[in-house]
Amino acid sequence: MRKIIVSVFLGVVVLMCDVVPVSAAENNYAISTENQDLISAAIAREESNKDYLDGVIRIFNELESEESFNKSLNESLTELSKYDEEQSALLDNYMKEVSSEVQNNELQVLPENRITTRTITPANPAYATALSAYKAGILLVQRRGHWQTANYMNHAIASLYNVTWNPSWRPPTYYNRNDTWANIVDGEELVTAYYSRLKAEAFRGGRTSGSFTGSYTFNSGHLLTALRGVSYTVSYRKQANGNYWTQTKVTDIFDFKWEQNGYDGNFGVGFGNNYAYAMQRAGYIRPFKIEIVKEISR
Repeated sequence: MRKIIVSVFLGVVVLMCDVVPVSAAENNYAISTENQDLISAAIAREESNKDYLDGVIRIFNELESEESFNKSLNESLTELSKYDEEQSALLDNYMKEVSSEVQNNELQVLPENRITTRTITPANPAYATALSAYKAGILLVQRRGHWQTANYMNHAIASLYNVTWNPSWRPPTYYNRNDTWANIVDGEELVTAYYSRLKAEAFRGGRTSGSFTGSYTFNSGHLLTALRGVSYTVSYRKQANGNYWTQTKVTDIFDFKWEQNGYDGNFGVGFGNNYAYAMQRAGYIRPFKIEIVKEISR
């Protein structure tokens, strides 16, 4: 989802602002051929899906029969496939937008008649100046305690080589699993948002297991500057003590768009966002996918 960033610097700009994997041998039930194929396809699509599905298999492993195990697993895999397709399409669309903006931007560094033999990457003062200010912004974001926002900002930077010769380059997926950041993201605020769906299905619907997807927008603090709007997919199972075991995968696209109103009149945040948008429009930073996986007993 489009980002915001946080601070003014140098009188110039502001900025943006343990679980053990389960193997088939450890399962109580055999995984059906259809589900095995879906698992292989999911892992090929996205590295984070291996960890997500390890957790899903683990939580469904205590269901009452092999049939119910494979039925619940298939539901989760089907939901995950649709979810991943939507998120990949979103990233592709953002990349197309950025590529179009770079081509039409007077700050682009690709020569009009592109040289086919890549020997020396030419110096680019505009890139060096913009990147220096951007990195100063990253330091200020870190000092405000928004360390993950700073990590994402660093991850988005395109090298001068890629800016010059490789306009289609994109950063790899940034992935966190069952760590401090995953605990923060899949914390009280997000859980409160999707728990009503869980209660509707599991409590009132009487389901012992299931999967669903949704979206949520963070409105303040570190989660706002790092993520803002996210999508999520959740698989769950009711435990004997009445609590629910959940496996959650949260996805976002690190990307910027111009904000005409500066985020409801917040000049600093709006200006920082729009500076990052200018960096993106020049091709100096690129959109990328963010994936966060969290397993927990609620």
